[in-house]
Amino acid sequence: MDYCGWGREYLGEALRLKRHAVPLRARLAGLRGEDRALLARRIAMLNEMYLECLHTGRELIERGKFYEARLRSEL
Repeated sequence: MDYCGWGREYLGEALRLKRHAVPLRARLAGLRGEDRALLARRIAMLNEMYLECLHTGRELIERGKFYEARLRSEL
């Protein structure tokens, strides 16, 4: 299993989520009331997804490095 490759995919998705939230944050400043609350909720959800992908990607890359080092030491 290619943990490092999988981790890079997660980090790529994290970056896409972060980029997607930037213009939404800019729009948030001009909104009021329910529209502002709904957009803030959407941004919060995207931020949670971003953090989850970031954490998972880093963890997978670390796991991949561990298994690669273990394989090299066994050879």
